[in-house]
Amino acid sequence: MRILALETDAEKIKKQCLSEGEEVVLMTYYHALSFLFATLREIFITVTFFLIGVGLWYIDAPMVWVTGILFTLWFFFIFFNLMKAWIDWRYDFILVTTDKLVLVDQTSLIRQKINPIHLENIGSIASETQYWNLFGFGKVIVNLKEGEGGQFLRLSFVPNADQVASKISQTVTYYQRYIDGNGVPLRASVNPVPAEEPATSAD
Repeated sequence: MRILALETDAEKIKKQCLSEGEEVVLMTYYHALSFLFATLREIFITVTFFLIGVGLWYIDAPMVWVTGILFTLWFFFIFFNLMKAWIDWRYDFILVTTDKLVLVDQTSLIRQKINPIHLENIGSIASETQYWNLFGFGKVIVNLKEGEGGQFLRLSFVPNADQVASKISQTVTYYQRYIDGNGVPLRASVNPVPAEEPATSAD
């Protein structure tokens, strides 16, 4: 379903990103704890507002005014941050295809960013643990080649980050070998395993 800029149907985004003959290698959402860690401040403030309301009710303050003021403050300063964090967790995802890495970033009802990175522009992939690896997620670091500015992208709260980084790295390796050897894009299965080392062209 489309709500302004927000697309809630991931399959529609996938179809939009895939070209003819291109296959999906991997698709993963971000860990649910990303929402919790992103909203700790908002949760603390919400609890504080609630306790203030209880305290004012206890001293017989006019609750119609108290409730109205506290709700207005909560709505304008807390609600939108909670909604942004929820959309980030629920509708953002990482898509790896046989041609590119696609980062889908939907942070609100009015902003959507789809960032396709062609595999030939990726220099290397690495992974890092988060929170002592207690929760099964980590960071995936995408290093771009110097021609792309030599930048790196750090993706946090990725479930099984080491496995995701390994799969992306394998896909990039197979793609670049195939391009170097034959000059045409790789059309691999979800788990590409070449039967033999592709021949390289002589210079």
